[in-house]
Order: sequence, then structure tokens, then C-alpha cells
Amino acid sequence: MKIVVLGSGTIGSLYGAFLSTVNDNEVILVGRNPHVSAIHSKGLQIRGIMGEHTFHLDAVESATEIVDADLILLTTKTYDTIPAIKTAKHLIDKGAYVMLIQNGLGTEERVAEELHTTKVLRATTCMGALRTEPGIVTATGCGLTELGSRYPENYDYVMKMTDMFKKCGFEVSASKNIEGVVWTKTLVNCGINPVGALTGFTNGEVYKNPQLRGLVIQLVEEAVKIVKALGIELTTEDPVRYALGTAKATGDNINSMLQDIQAGKRTEIDSITGEIIRLGKELGIETPSNESVYALIKAIESKYLEDSDVMVDIKPLEVKELVDSVTTS
Repeated sequence: MKIVVLGSGTIGSLYGAFLSTVNDNEVILVGRNPHVSAIHSKGLQIRGIMGEHTFHLDAVESATEIVDADLILLTTKTYDTIPAIKTAKHLIDKGAYVMLIQNGLGTEERVAEELHTTKVLRATTCMGALRTEPGIVTATGCGLTELGSRYPENYDYVMKMTDMFKKCGFEVSASKNIEGVVWTKTLVNCGINPVGALTGFTNGEVYKNPQLRGLVIQLVEEAVKIVKALGIELTTEDPVRYALGTAKATGDNINSMLQDIQAGKRTEIDSITGEIIRLGKELGIETPSNESVYALIKAIESKYLEDSDVMVDIKPLEVKELVDSVTTS
């Protein structure tokens, strides 16, 4: 199988590397320099809890350089989804499937609509990784990957991909309720990510602080009201407990939103908290705590987005300052 990984940063590189070990798979990474150049010169190095490996893969800067593919693994940030997938339209027109491994809500529908295809799969991941330098990815956490599709005709293909991911060493399962899977993870992200990003805290530090735990609970409970109004079946009976349990279990993790702020990059707040706020307005459900943390994250982004390629040193909010700004809004 010929697999194109579109958006080969940390997670994309990690999946692409191990997928290349299965059967006769050919994997092509699509990424940016200097990461691509480093892969060409030294190979892709994977370090950390999955062992020490070097993978010699093809890597290019644009999918327009690729003639054909069977599967496109899209692992970009959510705000780059449509611009990125448009570069692979010619591959999809020839019959390639698309699998999105991303945070946030609604991206698979937008891809299906934009490219007039239902060959769209969605996945969530609990894998953790950091790109420590160009060409080097460090795996920091191993967790479940869940695959599915909103389009029932794809379920046989979902099962095929599930088997393939298992063969290369990932913990993976197939789900016929991928919407519930995505929403369950989104509830975790809407609770933990902005709080960690605003305070500079790891997931464990957020969990251990009583005031911040209370804020996580507020954020998740607001989003749960939307889930109930939409009639979505979550994969947990107690989403608040699940979110707090995730924070505790991944205590050493620096969440991706905090990593983005530290690197001076745009966060995915729009596809997580922003979508919750948008849906709340459509449904007539108030989301004041989510609106507050959203405004604070966007304010921080505005300080550096004009020069987002440099590391930034923004002083995180003190716990009391953050809680007061949210609870008094």
C-alpha cells in the first residue's frame, strides 16, 4: 500500500515511520524544512518509549510532487486541513482514501464536502510525541488509537486499517461510533488544554490544583450540555471524571496547546473550544467559561502570530488570576 502522510510533524512522522514496517507499504512523508532535509540526510529518528529507531523514508515538501496513493494520512493542525488536503486532490480523484488523525470537531465533514468524496475516515489518538529537533521525534506516551468513519460504506476499510495499525505495534480499535469517540476526546481537550496553556502547567499540575480542577469541571460540564442536546452517545458514562482521570494519568504531559504557545504557533482553540461556543450559540446553550478561556487564548496568540516562527516567552497566568478572570466573566 502506498501511504502519503500529509503534515509530517510529530504525530504524522511517528505513524508514518511504523506504518512503513508493515508488509510492502511505501510511505512518503510530506512536511516542511528543515525536517524534510534532515530526513533525507540522516533518516527519520524515533526515540523515547517506543525504542531507538532510524527509518529511511521518502520525504517531500508538497503532495503535488506525488503521482498516486492508496491512503492519505492527514495529521496537520485542524486550521491547515483544507489548504493541505487541496494539495492532494489529484490523489483523491484517483481513488485514495483519507484518514484524519486530528483533534477538534468537524474536519472530516469539511474534507468530504470540499473534495466531493465519502472515502473519509477519522481517528483519534492518545499517542504523545515531541519533535526535539529536525529529523528527530521523541515518543513520550503510548495510548489508544481509535478508527472509524461517518460513512458506513467505509467500515470494511476501517477494519483493514485497524489490522494494519495493530501489525506495526500501535494499540488500536475500530469504532462504529466515531462521532462519540471524537466528542469524548474533545471534552477532555476543552477541559485540560486551555487551562494548561494559560497557566503553563503540565496535565498533572492542573489535576493537583483544586481551583484548576474546578475550572476543568466547569468547562467540561458546559460542553456536555451541547452533547446531550445533539443526542451524541459518548464513550464514557462520566465525562467529567474521564477528563480529570486523563489529566492524572498523563501527568507529565505538556499538552499540545501549551506547546503551540511556547513555540509561538497558532493553537487549535478554534476547532475545540471555538466549536463548542459556536454550537452553544446555535442551540441556545450558554458557555461562559469556555468563552472566557477562548478569549484569553486568542489574546495570547495575538501577541506573536505576526512572527510565529520564533520561540516566545509569555508569562503564564497565576492560578487565582485565571480562575478569577473566568468565574467573574
